[in-house]
Amino acid sequence: MSASPVAATLPADGLVITGWSAVSAHGLSRKEFADGVRSGLAAARTEPEGKKLPRPDACLVPDLDRPGLLGQEYAYTLDRLAIMSLLATDQLLVDPDGGPVPRTDDRTGVVMGTTMGGKESMSEVIRGSLTNARPFYVDVGLIPGCVMNHSAGAAAIRHGLRGPNATVGGGRVSGLLALNYARRLLDQGRADNCLVGSGDEFSPTNSWLEQAAGTPGEPAPLLGEGCALLLLEPAGTSQLPPLASVLTVATAIDVDDDPQATVDYCARRALARAGVAPEEVWAAVTTAVPTPEGVAERAALAELVPAEALDRVPSMSLLGDTGAASASLQIAALLVVAGEDPTAAGRVALVSAVDRDGTAAVAVLRLLEVTS
Repeated sequence: MSASPVAATLPADGLVITGWSAVSAHGLSRKEFADGVRSGLAAARTEPEGKKLPRPDACLVPDLDRPGLLGQEYAYTLDRLAIMSLLATDQLLVDPDGGPVPRTDDRTGVVMGTTMGGKESMSEVIRGSLTNARPFYVDVGLIPGCVMNHSAGAAAIRHGLRGPNATVGGGRVSGLLALNYARRLLDQGRADNCLVGSGDEFSPTNSWLEQAAGTPGEPAPLLGEGCALLLLEPAGTSQLPPLASVLTVATAIDVDDDPQATVDYCARRALARAGVAPEEVWAAVTTAVPTPEGVAERAALAELVPAEALDRVPSMSLLGDTGAASASLQIAALLVVAGEDPTAAGRVALVSAVDRDGTAAVAVLRLLEVTS
């Protein structure tokens, strides 16, 4: 490939990513995430206290229980997923250094991806209903976390975002499903800009669910958690400099129990829609989960795109299996890496995701003048 940047035209009606934020096991801030990605090192592992777990360590977001982290008005009970979502929203909409931030109003939408909301809150409420003196003697403070759209609603309330507010559930594919949903909102003129991303929390309940869903006899997976958000805007009216244009998002369902063929079909379909040849892919970022579908995902792309594209961005396995947060964190990591490479401008990147239920999705992005 040429070492010089590739010129990229940007149609006014195209959609662009103009901002991003991330909360991860690397730290609470975008800067800590970027530093962690640049280092290429695995995130620190923590041994969660309390309940017995199928695996003693996990890649946890640090300091989520710090007093006053979200301000005194948020001193009431919030689950880890909601806290991470609010922190990511704050980073995207409030610059503590006084830098440019986007205007938000009644036409600013929020689209969040998740698996099923706060699994730990759900399990605690169900347990209390079954074991307490009366079925309704439950901790009411946990009930908001049981609702799948709690994080999206809390973010909108905190920042006065009154546009369309949606939550999509799709496991590891959630981030790309949310991106596609937000793309349709903007294309149809139902919003002027959108905060879009996904998140997932670590919890004892989730740890046991993942163990039960895995292959019998296999060791328990290393789990992580996190949340990443993107600001998606029409190119012609974008408030901030564009970082990448969203060329297309394609989805597919594995009905033949062949995840490799499904990912291959989905990727080829996405590239064809975008008018991009497979050999033009500069970076391909996978979920990198150590599951049969994760292995199949990488194998499919290894046969499709240049070998160097698959290693352009450090493996997401360095953060553990972050569940529904995976795809959004993949895009954030891609933007970090592109920001370090002056030849990335104009190149095409592919972000893929696959979940055990057979859902697959691929987004094709054209990188622009990215700064991290």
